[in-house]
Parts: sequence; structure tokens; C-alpha cells
Amino acid sequence: MEIVQLTLGALGTNCYLVKREEGVLVIDPAAEPERIASKLASLGWKPDAVVLTHAHFDHMLAANDLPGDTIALGEADVPLLTDPMCNLSGLWNSPFVCKRAPQPLRDGQTFMGFEVLGTPGHTKGGICLYDWQEKTLFSGDTLFCAGFGRTDFPGGDEDELMQSLDRLFGLPGESRVLPGHGGETTIEAERNRRWGR
Repeated sequence: MEIVQLTLGALGTNCYLVKREEGVLVIDPAAEPERIASKLASLGWKPDAVVLTHAHFDHMLAANDLPGDTIALGEADVPLLTDPMCNLSGLWNSPFVCKRAPQPLRDGQTFMGFEVLGTPGHTKGGICLYDWQEKTLFSGDTLFCAGFGRTDFPGGDEDELMQSLDRLFGLPGESRVLPGHGGETTIEAERNRRWGR
């Protein structure tokens, strides 16, 4: 698996371009579609899928301008694609509606070689993508280096987020964590921070 990270937009969201045997994914196309397209072109990669870890605007502002018709995301977040208040773009006075057709993802299914882990809490339909062979987790805004997603937005739930974190902390400690914001970390480092061991 090859991974290229771009940090994009006003909120410094991490967008990941991922090439694997199953194809090329664009995870969380945050903003700056021309920059994403330019990087894909320089790599000679053509995206096969666009995936959102959750449907907040700062993770999908470039989605309408990338090739393809569909966007994959957690089933419960599908309504946020077309609701600017719930995807938070309306709060920034720049309402955004995603025009791509949704492909709902469910907990436990396999999508392009990743296991989909349902991790509600930051949003109802938040997901993470985990590669068991390479022990790599794309954690979106569920888990950061030394932090985790906030729960005071529409659809947020602190109890659900704590359960989601406990689930992630059950993954192998050496697992690489690639979050939606900030630098990468490992499951062991974050588990130790949270549980003190």
C-alpha cells in the first residue's frame, strides 16, 4: 500500500491518496481539488473511489470536483451530504451540498481491502478504515494524536465516542494511525495516553 498525505483547507484537514491492489482511494478530499488532481496526475494514479470518514464539510469540499460519480461513507452520515447545517458548512456561511451519489458503508464490511469500522460519536455515521495486513488505520476525526473528535456538533455523542475509542484501542498496538487532523500516531501511544498503560 502506498500512501500520500495532503493537508488541505482552512482547518488543516488530512486528505489521503491511497494506492493498493484493489485500486486508488481518495480519503477525505477536504478542499483544493486542483491540488488533489495535480498530485494524483504526478503519481499517475486515477481514483477508483472517494471515501469520507464522516460527512463534515472540511472533509469533503473537493468531492464534487474529483472524477467519478459516487462517494462512500458511513450509512448514518448519508443525510449530511445534502444538509449544510448538519455538515457544518452552513455555520461557516458557505453552504456546501455534495452532488455525488452516496454508497453507504456498514460496520464490518470490506471496502477495497479495508475493514470498515463503525465509530460513531463525532458523527452518527463516522467510520474508520483498517488494513489488518499492514496494520494501518485511517481514523478520521474519531482519534487524533493526543486527542479525539469533539461531540458538541449535531449528531455527536460523547458516550458513543468513548465506546468507539475503546474499540479502536483493541486493535494491535503497533497499528499506524493516520488521523483527519494533525500528525500520525500509533494505537499503543494513544491507548497509553488514555488508559495510562
